[in-house]
Amino acid sequence: MIRPIKSVQDHQTAKERMEDLILSSENKDVSDEIEVLATLIEKYERSHIITEAPSALAAIKLRMEQKNLSARDLEPFIGSRARVSEVLSGKRKLSMDMVRALHEGLGIPYESLMKKEEIGSATSIEVSQPVLTKLKEFGFDLKLADISDFLKSAFGQQYVPRLNRKTRTQRASGKTDQNALLIWQGAVLTKAMRNPPIGEFTSSAFSKRFLRSIAQLSTHPQGPLRAVNELSKHGVIVVILPVLPGTFLDGAVMLLNGRTPVIGLTLRHDRTDNFWFTLLHELAHLAKHFDILSSSDHVFFDELDIETDDEIEAQADSLAKNCLVPSKHARVCKNKFASTEQIENASEEAGVHVSIIAGRWQKEHGDYKKFSRLIERNSVRDMLQSA
Repeated sequence: MIRPIKSVQDHQTAKERMEDLILSSENKDVSDEIEVLATLIEKYERSHIITEAPSALAAIKLRMEQKNLSARDLEPFIGSRARVSEVLSGKRKLSMDMVRALHEGLGIPYESLMKKEEIGSATSIEVSQPVLTKLKEFGFDLKLADISDFLKSAFGQQYVPRLNRKTRTQRASGKTDQNALLIWQGAVLTKAMRNPPIGEFTSSAFSKRFLRSIAQLSTHPQGPLRAVNELSKHGVIVVILPVLPGTFLDGAVMLLNGRTPVIGLTLRHDRTDNFWFTLLHELAHLAKHFDILSSSDHVFFDELDIETDDEIEAQADSLAKNCLVPSKHARVCKNKFASTEQIENASEEAGVHVSIIAGRWQKEHGDYKKFSRLIERNSVRDMLQSA
């Protein structure tokens, strides 16, 4: 049982427990316990220990300087050159495997590797003029001096934004402006407050069968609008908000006031197949990962053009794909020589819009010319934004 740390013995016991979990456990279910222990240890050390451990990034850079290491020398502990670059630039958080390897290989203390980055305040958020200009187009006429109140209104008066806390996955562009992403999230939550759902959310209701029923709405001429309305009846708010300068995502799922699910969609690719896959992907996160969303203010940001080997994203991808095109109807998507007639027949049998089957085939084969006439474009944004 995790308890507050009130003494030197408690502090030592917590450190030993965290080290045991990091070293010996391959079970990813313990990651929440590790995170809580790290928070308790850091809180105790801030109050009782004058010399604080450096942050993870500072500790890594210090060891590089001490041992005269280059970025390439970190690859055995962190991974590919690109991954090392992301870690050193602060764009990627350390995984448990990285923490183990850096501790065992370079002797960097766990206290530093598990130390959370400093939390910034809403008043320290820097927002570029292009972001403010785009926000005005979306109905948010803000000056730089208004950002603090805007964020407090969106996230709550007691909320202090942590830019790197968002997600346990890495499906977000390394080029993303984290401040702009935070502002985008705040705008999504603000719009969600203005349009509360009709019904109450119950996580158990979001079964594979329910997601399949949402996917089958795609055959209706007003399918996207019907899906948004149906989700509102089940306690989920869908917000359409285009990307801000410096952000590159397709969608996200988050909680409003820690309770109400909110799905934000950018529709940056205004294609019918992209809309349905993004929507189902975020619903899959709700169906399979609601415990993560509700545990500690997590948000799943998804740029779905990015391939990932992350287990959580793979689970959401798999469920979304299977709900859109069940395996017995998906064989045509594997057929390099599939005909238009076969694609149309498969969509009819699966009970989904033909764009979904055609788009799945294009993705499978990397060929975006074939079946392009079957992909419906430039209709979803107008339908949803004018509703």
